[in-house]
Amino acid sequence: MERRAVMQILAALGAGAAIPLATWDALFSGVERTIAGRGGIGVDDWAEIVWEHDFAYYTNPPGTVFQTIASDFAEVSTILKRTSSATARSGLLRVSAQLAVLMGMEMSDIGDQGSSLRSWRLARRAADATGDRELRVWVRGWEAEYGFWAGRPAPVMAKLANEAVEIADGVPSRSLAEAHMVRAFLLASQGDTENTHAALTDLRRTFDALPDSVNSDQTSPLWSFREWAQAWALAYPYALIGKTRDALEATEQARTLCPPAFQGNVANLSLVHALTQARDRDVDQGLRQAIATAQTWPVSTIRSRIIGQMLDGLPEKGRELESARELRSLTAGPSADA
Repeated sequence: MERRAVMQILAALGAGAAIPLATWDALFSGVERTIAGRGGIGVDDWAEIVWEHDFAYYTNPPGTVFQTIASDFAEVSTILKRTSSATARSGLLRVSAQLAVLMGMEMSDIGDQGSSLRSWRLARRAADATGDRELRVWVRGWEAEYGFWAGRPAPVMAKLANEAVEIADGVPSRSLAEAHMVRAFLLASQGDTENTHAALTDLRRTFDALPDSVNSDQTSPLWSFREWAQAWALAYPYALIGKTRDALEATEQARTLCPPAFQGNVANLSLVHALTQARDRDVDQGLRQAIATAQTWPVSTIRSRIIGQMLDGLPEKGRELESARELRSLTAGPSADA
């Protein structure tokens, strides 16, 4: 079996084709069985694997890391079935919740909202089964944000964000900051300026109280909430409620601090800058910046919504511009994200 797998890999490499995971599994099967007999991969090893997936999600085009995440999720599920230790099961459920969140993100990014929703629900159940308060808040915060971008009902996403705040019970964490951020996004999208400012005030207070470990280089991207992320959390709602100067300042700060490798996030920030311009300063220039961004990095669930808000908010004359028609055609197909 292993020899046949090697031949299949060599054939795929020669043809420039992707190598199926089943082929790798066949190649590794003998060694994997031996390792499993000696205890296999431990919970700490899985935590490192999740960290790698987190980073890959931020640095790769939409939908490209789902296959490896799903494969690891299947392996964790198999290990869980034969694990009796309560401590080990809790650790593996924590891993499962995080992998399910990543699958939910990836499925949302490529427009498969049905599969995404199933992943989010599983992530919540797995997190709740661990009894880990911060994990429960973390899962709900991410689901509320991605549900917002995907256009799921605003009351449902508000309920999730409020659940996250309630579960956090005032304990500062990146997950609580995320929940306040989502509340600000929802409120700003509804034109509720007063309560948007209140949610952003809660966000700032939480951010200021975060432990240093949240912003450490040793913390995975999905568990950190760095200064650039806070600036992004301010820029987008400011753009929606018409605080042009504040939106541009926050966008510029976020773009300066955001790691260049996080190209999807850089594209998001570029679109918020374009949205601000189109709404307040130069419609055509904002549209052309959005076009350039859409041509540079795949259009995603996040970016599709920002572009949609830009197009919906154009004045009558702006909708007839050639740049508006071009942007609309670029985003008319299926979406994908990072």
